[in-house]
Amino acid sequence: MVGKHPNTVEEWFSKMEEKLIHYVQRINNEKVYDQNDLKLALFINDKREEKWSFDEIFKKLVKINDLRPFPSEEASKESTTIDINFNSRFERDPESLFFEIAQDNEVIQMFKYHSLRVMYIASMLAKRAECYDEDLRVAALLHDIGKMGVSKNILLKPEKLSDLEYIIIQSHSHIGNVIVRKRLGLTQAARYIRDHHEWWDGGGYPRRLVGDEISVQGRIISICDAFDTMTIDRRNYKKTTLTYDEAFSELRRCSWTQFDGNLVNMFIAMMSEAKIPEFMLNEV
Repeated sequence: MVGKHPNTVEEWFSKMEEKLIHYVQRINNEKVYDQNDLKLALFINDKREEKWSFDEIFKKLVKINDLRPFPSEEASKESTTIDINFNSRFERDPESLFFEIAQDNEVIQMFKYHSLRVMYIASMLAKRAECYDEDLRVAALLHDIGKMGVSKNILLKPEKLSDLEYIIIQSHSHIGNVIVRKRLGLTQAARYIRDHHEWWDGGGYPRRLVGDEISVQGRIISICDAFDTMTIDRRNYKKTTLTYDEAFSELRRCSWTQFDGNLVNMFIAMMSEAKIPEFMLNEV
């Protein structure tokens, strides 16, 4: 299928990761393709044989395989206001919803690249855990969407939060759950968003679930959210970032209390060899 160039398939998927929201699992720094990846590769190969351009192929992939392009900064700036009732064009388009809200809401704008990174690494981890689906990807992208209902002064407060302020912070999981369930109709994705601050030992929120009561997708987002916050995006806590090794140690320390220890081990093995795309390392 790859003809004279053995690296052709890898080049195709690298281009897909650059242009489309699609990720290939990596083990020992080698890409490992699943059945869906192979179907995509066969489709690309067939269309290249028919002399289709890559742009034409990618446009078709978006239509027939539910892959979506990363919205450009220019596209997100086309609209400067948001209808709080959410125009029907967003009902099945989470990326458009996210970028539209991020454009208009200062809090979501601040965490835009954090959300993209969590989506990226959570998708990779879910593939390793063999539980990847579209709802996981959407939930990881929109996990902080409920923060649009929380004051920036509370979110970014450098001092210790009052009991009332902490309750308000906790509400963002419920708000995000309602937005995604009511406006997008994605009940599973909404559940994962609701679960992403639950703790393995029952000490989390909003429902104090314990262990396997928490969706595995919610547990995955929890780990990826915490890791990105520790290593890159610390503005909401006004603290310095940690190195990967320091963050790994913190994840291990919190295994089987805050986090699923098995997923932590899987995550650390993955991130020891994974690389986050450069454009996702931007900050607002």
